Amino acid sequence: MIKCRDVMKFIEQLAPAELAEEWDNSGLLLGGSDRSISRIMVCLDVTTDALETAVKKKVDLIVTHHPVIFKGIKRISEDDVKGRQLFTAIINGICVISAHTNLDYADNGVNVKLAETLGLEKTQLLGKGPGRTGFLKERMSFDGFTAYVKEKLDVPFVRTVGNAGSGISKVAVFSGSFDDDLEALLVSGADAVVTGDLKYHTALDAREAGLCLIDAGHFGTERVVLPYLAAVLSERFPETEVILFSQERDPFLTC
Repeated sequence: MIKCRDVMKFIEQLAPAELAEEWDNSGLLLGGSDRSISRIMVCLDVTTDALETAVKKKVDLIVTHHPVIFKGIKRISEDDVKGRQLFTAIINGICVISAHTNLDYADNGVNVKLAETLGLEKTQLLGKGPGRTGFLKERMSFDGFTAYVKEKLDVPFVRTVGNAGSGISKVAVFSGSFDDDLEALLVSGADAVVTGDLKYHTALDAREAGLCLIDAGHFGTERVVLPYLAAVLSERFPETEVILFSQERDPFLTC
């Protein structure tokens, strides 16, 4: 039977810790490295629903993208949501490994999988950040590309800034929360940028700069990495059952 440290070592190879931002909190965040692992679950976040499934299926290790512990915690109490989640994981012997910004930057990480999901070719790094640029197989109209993004990412709606009147061929992707580096987008020459969690003032500045952005949401732009993560873990540890938590849902609903 494999140990938690074996999975941690493999994830470190996929997404080296040195790639993570200084403010991040990735790695083994709950449990012990010597714990025996027979069943792994992969998900974006450690939610109450995810934990209920993990307990029911007797999961030993949850591998997430978003850190289960991010901000400072002064107590673990069942009287609040986060404390209850951590308490549930602890009493059920569930370890948690999170690969966050290091997985954003990784060669086969979130942004690469986002580019692949959108069918981009000839991909390259977007400036100094984790984003990527690439080309569509055929130029699309702005409306056509917006519909294409919704279909490929399976999201019910997107928010848009600007309008690429000449059509879209070169696309930049930046998963999750955009880091406000509009200069890198301008230098990239992208006709449109697909991102998530676009801030109001960033959107204003982008429009003033003549940029075209599509905000497909944090959830929609990051869950694309989960099937890959589950597949490589299953391949690397064939003696261990790997479960992809498929009931995860975007917290934002359309009305």
